[in-house]
Formats: sequence, C-alpha cells, structure tokens
Amino acid sequence: MTSSSPARGIRFASLLLATTVTAASVAGCTAEARTTTRIEATAQGRSLLAEVAHQIALPARTWTASGTHTAKGYTTKAAKTVNVEGMKADCVNINLNKKLSAAFRSDVFGPGVKGFFYKCRQVRPDTNRYWFTISSGDRTQIDRLCDPATRYPIVYDGQYDTYWLDEPFTCTTRIGPS
Repeated sequence: MTSSSPARGIRFASLLLATTVTAASVAGCTAEARTTTRIEATAQGRSLLAEVAHQIALPARTWTASGTHTAKGYTTKAAKTVNVEGMKADCVNINLNKKLSAAFRSDVFGPGVKGFFYKCRQVRPDTNRYWFTISSGDRTQIDRLCDPATRYPIVYDGQYDTYWLDEPFTCTTRIGPS
C-alpha cells in the first residue's frame, strides 16, 4: 500500500468487517432450533479465544503486561519528517479493527512475543499513544518490554509506508502464569 492509499485500505477493511458481521448476524438469526444447535456445537468445539491462542501459538503458561506506549511515524528511515497520513491511518485501523501481532518486535525481543493493540489516540502532532496487552512464555521478554531503558530501532511498516520509532512501554499491569 502506498502512502496515498491508506484510507482506501481502511475503508476496504471496514467494509470487509461489516460484511462479515452482517453475514454472521444473518446466519445466526435463523430459526431458534437451528440457533440453539449452532450454539451447542460451538460450546462443544474450541472457543474463539482458544482458537486465537492456538493459531498464534500462545504458550499455555504466559507472562502478560498491559499498559500504554507511544510511537512516532516518519516518512523515511532518517526520522526527520512526520508521516501524518500514516500515523492517522494506523490509529484509525487499530480503533476499528484492533491489531494482533503473533511475532511482536522479534527484532528486539526474539521469537515468542504476542502483542494485542486495541486503542490509539494522537496525543501530539508527531505522536500516537497505544493501549496494549502483550504476552510471552518467557518472563525475561516481558521484563525487557516493561523496562523503560529498552530502546527500539526504527522499523518500516509497508501497510502505511511509515517508519515507526517506538518509545518505551509503560506497563501498568503485569501478570504471571497461574
């Protein structure tokens, strides 16, 4: 996607989501006996969260951190000019669709870190704030995530043609495996 087309991609994703929700609603709102059967079949099968955990290979025992963090988006790797369009499109997409990353910042943490971003707000003209929940089977990865001294190299996001510079993560909640 080029920098001139993020809005088109967001509109397409929103249309796809709306179509999926509408189709699911129509399928689920048929005769009561059929709906009951469908619910029972779902209850016997794997739940949505269990399926997501399976698909992203989330370990059974994980350490989890939640909180906020900020990031700045730029037009080039030199990080001199803010990419206003890319930053706005990323916020809109996260607020509409949420974002699940099965391999979050493997360049910093190595393999196994799973990230979920569910809210975004522009807090300054050059900065977005993100709300997150991040898990790993390796406690040291979560410790490093929550360490304000951790530095993140700039990373390119082709979806928004934006170079992102992540700032430290502020972990407000940390939970170990139960």
